Amino acid sequence: MKDNSDSQKRLPATAVCLLLTAAVCVLFVLSLCLGAVSISPEELLTALKGEQSAAQRILQYVRLPRAVGAVLCGAALGSSGAIIQTVLHNPLGSPNVLGMNAGAGLFVIITASLFPAARVLPLAAFSGAFLTLILVTLLGKKAGGTKAAVLLSGVAAGTFFTACADAVTVLLPDTVYSRTAFKIGSLSGIQMNVLIPSGVIIALSLAAVFVLHKEIDILSLGEETAGSLGLHTGTVRVMALVLAALLCGAGICFAGLVGFVGLIVPHIARTLTGTAMRPLAAVSALSGAALVLLCDLLSRMLFAPYELPVGILLSLIGGPFFIALLFTRRRNPRV
Repeated sequence: MKDNSDSQKRLPATAVCLLLTAAVCVLFVLSLCLGAVSISPEELLTALKGEQSAAQRILQYVRLPRAVGAVLCGAALGSSGAIIQTVLHNPLGSPNVLGMNAGAGLFVIITASLFPAARVLPLAAFSGAFLTLILVTLLGKKAGGTKAAVLLSGVAAGTFFTACADAVTVLLPDTVYSRTAFKIGSLSGIQMNVLIPSGVIIALSLAAVFVLHKEIDILSLGEETAGSLGLHTGTVRVMALVLAALLCGAGICFAGLVGFVGLIVPHIARTLTGTAMRPLAAVSALSGAALVLLCDLLSRMLFAPYELPVGILLSLIGGPFFIALLFTRRRNPRV
């Protein structure tokens, strides 16, 4: 009865999505206008018409790619975290915990070191996330196949890959700058041509999640219940985690190891819309986009003219959130 009353108090998922879309649009415009050089609404409209000016060049080469990157990164990591937490039945699950961020980061560092002129970093990030997912799944299965075994395997894999990336940095010191920027997570210097393939991957992956939402909802009921309903739980779980890996790789290949978005956003989304996968994925994507846009905007404004990388600000927010979540779970294991 309590769950029913809670669901009745929530706004319809469509209304939540519309409100979040409006918030994303407002933050997007603010991200275009505010920064080291402020752009007025009149200058913004003039620049969008294509008239050559300093404001137009700032928008085209700096602000617009950065804002689009924030939206894509937040949407990808937010929805990836929602999938992982739902499939593994653990609200502490996220791309960071499964080690996918670290695996993708290692592949990006190795690729940048061996092929500095090649434009294959997105492919390297996708490959790292996929291979990490396979490794973590196999390790978790060998360790007993429980949710805890999978998560602990992810932590171990993430630690190992991070150490490997640090070793590459020491052996190849020319990669120190790119390694540092990638490890912290930053949206500065993004180019639009890098965002296009990532945007396509994110859109296709989210579309696949919407197609599989019924199967994922059944899987979320538990192994025995889902199996009794005729669901091939292993196949659905692998498909869902593959989509989570695609979203993770697509989100961090241009933004770096941005953390905690995949942990924080799904909790916000479940509070707003419940646990059904289709609205949860949509609200997680929009909430993630809004969160990263807001944090990126604050990172530019709080210490102007200096700029704080967005990954640092997200970690400052995510750390206390994770600790609070741990204490909440200790008092109420169902949370």
